[in-house]
Parts: sequence; structure tokens; C-alpha cells
Amino acid sequence: MQQRRGVSTVWPSIGVVGVLLAALGSAWPSVAAPGGAQHPAAASQAAAPPTGAATNAPPTTSKSALQSFAEQLAARPALQGARIGIRIEDAETGAVLADVSGDKRFLPASNMKLLTTAAALDVLGPDFRVRTSVYVPAPDAKGVVAGDLTLVGRGDPTLSARFNPDPQDLRLTPLERLADQVVAAGVREITGDIVGDESYFRAAPLGDGWGWDDLQWYYGAEVSALSVADNHVTLTVKPTRAGEPVEVTFTPATSYVTLRNGAITAASKDTDTFGLHRGLADNDIELYGQLPPNGRRELGVAIHDPARFAAHLFREMLIQRGITVRGKTRRADANLRQRQPLALEQLKEIAFIESSPLSVWVRTTNKVSSNLFAELLLRHLGKARGPADKDADAAGCEVIADFMQRIGVPAAELKIRDGSGLSRLDNVTPVALTTLLRSMRKHPAWEIFYDSLPIAGTDGTLRNRMKETRAANNLRAKTGTLDDVSALAGYVVAADGRVLVFSFVANYLNTARTAGVTAGDDLGKMLAAYSDAPAGENPGKNPGVPPRNKTFERK
Repeated sequence: MQQRRGVSTVWPSIGVVGVLLAALGSAWPSVAAPGGAQHPAAASQAAAPPTGAATNAPPTTSKSALQSFAEQLAARPALQGARIGIRIEDAETGAVLADVSGDKRFLPASNMKLLTTAAALDVLGPDFRVRTSVYVPAPDAKGVVAGDLTLVGRGDPTLSARFNPDPQDLRLTPLERLADQVVAAGVREITGDIVGDESYFRAAPLGDGWGWDDLQWYYGAEVSALSVADNHVTLTVKPTRAGEPVEVTFTPATSYVTLRNGAITAASKDTDTFGLHRGLADNDIELYGQLPPNGRRELGVAIHDPARFAAHLFREMLIQRGITVRGKTRRADANLRQRQPLALEQLKEIAFIESSPLSVWVRTTNKVSSNLFAELLLRHLGKARGPADKDADAAGCEVIADFMQRIGVPAAELKIRDGSGLSRLDNVTPVALTTLLRSMRKHPAWEIFYDSLPIAGTDGTLRNRMKETRAANNLRAKTGTLDDVSALAGYVVAADGRVLVFSFVANYLNTARTAGVTAGDDLGKMLAAYSDAPAGENPGKNPGVPPRNKTFERK
């Protein structure tokens, strides 16, 4: 019997696979059966109802069909050379319905955020908040502050325009509110500097195992306890006339960034040599090459030294409000504060804001896959529960590992080096992910966790995937993407009403990342169409939020 990647080429029964292929529509490539004969399912596909069509009876499969499908998915020619892991379980009973290398370790990419957000909900709780404060020596009767104004961050990821009710409103509303409070406190002049204090966390600004080529982009932004505007600026680059410099604007508008525009507009739309470079230790952004006349770009560029960036923006806001600032801006980190503690007993808090609750952070982390939010959650975990002698990021990794062990995942299945999954050193098994997903259904924060996940065809990082299929507005899962990685893990309500948990991860995709995404989508569509109900039974209704099945035991 011919074997490929350890998978038998004997085809499952015609009816079973035919129904699954019908659920996938045209997504499944045509395949010849051994000996050159047409695959029997291909012949039955034309007679099968289209996705979403009404039928007299639900699609009927057997558990072994899921295993067969998973194995065939992993053996696709487009994925040849890649490493594939698949695990499918019944969310209620834990019964394993399919497994392909489920116990092997894989690079999870942003599926790591599932671990980080679940641990944060468990350890910190959904109502956890932090406070950002402004301290000064008491102003005199004329409103003069004799000394520095210190803006103290405590790890709030929401100091940005992201949560403004109007998406077109790009103001940094939280920072603007702090500046307004400084004015209301009667401050008219500051003789010292504006200090951005990020000492709340003792931690590295970059994750262990992050790639250098990620660091100039928004998703590789440095992490700080004082993070503003997601620690990046957004450049809008527009073509002008052929041969002339491109037009560039950026938000937030600030003198903190130096722009060197050497890019010009190309004469032909087929010419595109446009590029951008920002040094690792500066904020000089250089544009070069030729931008095609139809090549408008919007680029998120990370900034260096986020705490000083925040101080600089705050200084600009205070000056705009008529406050005289004699000094410049500088940063205070944990190392500095060990030598020069902030003497709060000698200072006055003249402004503060409370963050949104952690439940909002978790939703943002998972819906849009924010690396910065995940890394701040990691550092909060380390500070709250980790070993005091370790930096907050390393300590946070230990807290997540401890949480995973408490829910039944052996330490050998994990290697955690950051909170976001941007690290190329993280390792997680598909079994660990499905164990986590089943465990969270028992957790008091279950609905918050479930609601934080992108919905297929609807929102977040899944808004354009699996549209107009049974998975749309049903499957909820966390995506994961790196250059050679595509991952998807979450929940789906099958056609028979059962809730399934699943993990799909593909590593070493090289140029086949699109094929990896397609395979993950095909798995999701197939699971949404799956039914183990006897022929003629009515399938269960989609229950919306799958109910909790037991009480979570805290240890």
C-alpha cells in the first residue's frame, strides 16, 4: 500500500467524505485516487447541496472521518515540507476526535496570546485596573512648579486613540485628559523637565527571541510601563507627480520623529522599489525608492524609547495649553529608580486616570492580536505573582507556565519566552492548546475569554475568512501568523450542536503561508459542518456562547 507522510492513501467512504467536501465547496483541491481513477468523493460533490442550503437531513459523518480528513489535510501537496499539527476534541467530554502530531511542539505564533490572556484573567481577574499619574513638587501661588513634572506609567496599554468613540478621532484622549487636569490644578510654569517614568516594570523592552526585522514595525514595538499611542506612529504615504517626492504625513503629529523623505513617485504603476528604514536606536525614519502612482501606503512604524516618547507628547500638549516648560524630556527606568527613588512623599499627584478593566485589554489582545497588549499583560503577571528576583517579563513567563500546569498541561509541552508569540523560541503543543480551551469553559471568566476571540467572517483577524460558510458567525478562534507559521485554535459549534475545540498549526511553510491559512480555514469549515447525529435527526441549534460545563477549580 502506497504511503505518504505516514498516511494511508485508502479513501474513506464515499458518503462521508462527499458530505465534508460539499461543506468546503471549492476549497478542497481535486485529487486523483490511486491508479489515476477519479476520487470517488469528487463524483458525489456535484450532487451535494451547496454550503448553507436547506436539506431534509443533516450531514452525517463518523468520528473516524474527522481523523481521515485531518490526515489528508496535513498531507496536501501544497503543504509538502511543512510541519503540521492538528487536534480536535469534544469540548464537553474531552474525547479526541482527530489528532495529527498533537503531542509535538510547534512554534505557535500569536496562538501564544491564548495562554497569556487566560492566565491574566485567572491571576489578575477581569476587573484589574491600573492608574497613570502626574506628580510635581507643590506649585507656588503663581502656579510655578520648581522642579520636574513626572508622568508615571503603570502598564496601561489603553493610552491611545484606539478607544475613541469616533474611529476618525485620532486624538490621544487619555493623555489629553491628563494635560487638562494639569491646567486645572493651576500649573502655569514648570522649571524642570518632563520625565517619563517607566520604572513600574523591571523588564527588557524587547521579547526574548524577537527578530531584528520586526523591530521597526508596529507589531515589534518596544514595551514600556509608560506606553502611549501603541508605541508607534502611523505614516500615510501618497504618490504625487512622476519624479517628485512622495507626500508623507504621520500620526500622532510630533517632533519626536525625524523624517527623511528620499522617495519619489514612479512614472509607471509597475515600478515599486519603495522602502522604509528606522534605526534600532533612533527615531529617524528614512523613505527611499520609487512609489507607483497607485501605491498609497499606510505604515505603522515603531518608535524607540517609548517612555521618552510619552514625555515628549505630554510636553507638547502642555505647551499647547499655555504652560511654559523650561526643561526638556527624559526617561526614568527601574535601574535609575534603584539609585534615585521617586520621593512620592515630597510630591503631589495633580492628575491621574484609571485604565479600562483588564477584560477590555484581553478583548483587544485577541481580537486584533495586539503584541503590545499581550506583552504588558505578561509583565503584569510577572509583577503580581512571579519571583521577585526576576525581571517582570521572565517572571510572567513562569506565571503562565504555572497556570498551564494547574490546568493539566505538563511543563514538557511548553517553552514560553514572551506573551505575544512574536518570539521564535516559543514552543506549544496542539494538545496544550485544546486542553486550555476546554479548561476555560469551566472558568468564571469564560464568557469574557470566549467573547474576546475573533469571529469567523465577522470581526478581528478573522473578519475576511470563512465568509458565507457554516463557520461564519459561529467559529471563534485565535489566529497566529509569522513568516513561516500559520495557526488557528478555538471553538466551533458543529452541525449537530456539539461544541468542538481544535488546534491547527503549520510550521516551516516557507512560501506556502497562504496554503497554511487555507488549510486552517478548510478545517474550520469542515468542523462547522460536522455531525455525529444519526441520519434523520434534527441537528442541534447553535447555542451562541457555548455554556460552561463545570466549575473551575482555583488552586
